[in-house]
Amino acid sequence: LAEGTATRAGLGALLVIDPGGATTDVHSVCSGEPTQAGVITRGLPEPRVKRSVEGDLGMRINALAIQEAVGTAALAQDAGLAPERVVGLLAEISADVERLPVSGDELALDRALVRAAIRLAALRHAGSVETVFTATGPVTVQRGKDLGKVETVIGTGGALVHSPDPRAILEVVQADAANPFSLRPLRPKYYLDTQYVLYACGLLSQAEPDLALDLALGHLKPLQ
Repeated sequence: LAEGTATRAGLGALLVIDPGGATTDVHSVCSGEPTQAGVITRGLPEPRVKRSVEGDLGMRINALAIQEAVGTAALAQDAGLAPERVVGLLAEISADVERLPVSGDELALDRALVRAAIRLAALRHAGSVETVFTATGPVTVQRGKDLGKVETVIGTGGALVHSPDPRAILEVVQADAANPFSLRPLRPKYYLDTQYVLYACGLLSQAEPDLALDLALGHLKPLQ
């Protein structure tokens, strides 16, 4: 999808988010080099094609870990529920990790859980900058990948496909004032893998790259 094939152009630098019941996966395809002047990089070189699997950010098996990471109050506020209601619903999820949301409260909590998982996973996947003071003065140092110029963010997985407003969920990957040192996408366009076909396209691309690209592009829905 990012690089295209020998005969067809791809979408360029992109980010793919896949929130699931056990993990939240983030894939990025971009150079990750600094986009701001005067920034120097530190640490091991980042791969152009990178995948991170956040094993503590699953919406079912690790729902309590998400609660611990962001706090009950934050989940309750995002879901529009009382904190004690959130605690009760999380206990029910932990007791039955295969349950699907049915009631309005359950749907609201699921939305808050997936937003929290995606936000945290994106923060961990993206690089960051900090000011380091040296003998010659302050220097801005980048660690990890700069995703600022990534123009395409793709969401895949059931929590997004079945959401009435997947864009409102995916938008939490975007850079914001609350985390000014996080190098997340600045102004991306959002797409949804409507039929959960990207994994199959990856397999198909090994034998029929043009067909795989057409299949993937044909199932990406722009989110306005």
